[in-house]
Amino acid sequence: MSAELPCLPHSWKRRYPFRTGTTSFIYPAGYQENVTRLGPYLDEIELLMFEGQPPSRPTDELAGDLMELGRAHEVVYNVHLPTDLPLTHPDRSVRSQACRLLKEFITTLRPLSPTAYVLHLSPPDTVRPGKDLRDWQSIAAETLGWILDTGITGRRLALENLFFPFSWLAPLVEAFDLGVCLDTGHLALQSGDLEKFLKDHDPRITIAHLHGLRDGQDHGPLSGLPSSYQALLSDWLETFTGSVSLEVFGFEALLVSLQWLDRMMATVA
Repeated sequence: MSAELPCLPHSWKRRYPFRTGTTSFIYPAGYQENVTRLGPYLDEIELLMFEGQPPSRPTDELAGDLMELGRAHEVVYNVHLPTDLPLTHPDRSVRSQACRLLKEFITTLRPLSPTAYVLHLSPPDTVRPGKDLRDWQSIAAETLGWILDTGITGRRLALENLFFPFSWLAPLVEAFDLGVCLDTGHLALQSGDLEKFLKDHDPRITIAHLHGLRDGQDHGPLSGLPSSYQALLSDWLETFTGSVSLEVFGFEALLVSLQWLDRMMATVA
């Protein structure tokens, strides 16, 4: 990777009660190169593995390289599991195959001891409250059982808030004793109630994806969060001890987000 790529100006390691991190897509390079660049400055790296297709599947070699880099830079990992697998397909054989592939991701990356495995678990657009929702929840429950058969603990599997009511997932979170991933950008796009989300799910939130809005899109710098969110987050982060991933995909957005995080935390009484 070119030495001309910018580096962060100083370290954010162990600066806050939570682990400060970002994604593996900050530099236009692979996982190893991003960890090499970011590891000296941050506590944690979010390994983005959005696709379940063969070219995107992790290998034992990759896991070994990341484990060595983690030790060298004193950095830990969380894993964003693929979003393109039909985990709640109505055909049981289809979702069984999807779960088999997902379990391969988990098994291959297990040596890294990830702090969390973040999962998108979405119902079809046709699902509505009532019998449709109960049927989908039954299918999702079977899927979660298959995933947890890998041996990971429920609290390490964190369900992320997406673009449907998180209350649809809440019974599954409770039944399987799962973790929760708070995504501020997803919530902000829907003008969601962050105060209520924190009140309802705070004890289970193991990881937070922090990012703001820019030009009507999420995954912008943290400075793009609604001001009401920033005040709530400042107070909440004061005692949060889990993972904070600044979920942006470029160096400038990361630097602005880190500076804004510092500004937010400086307001904590």
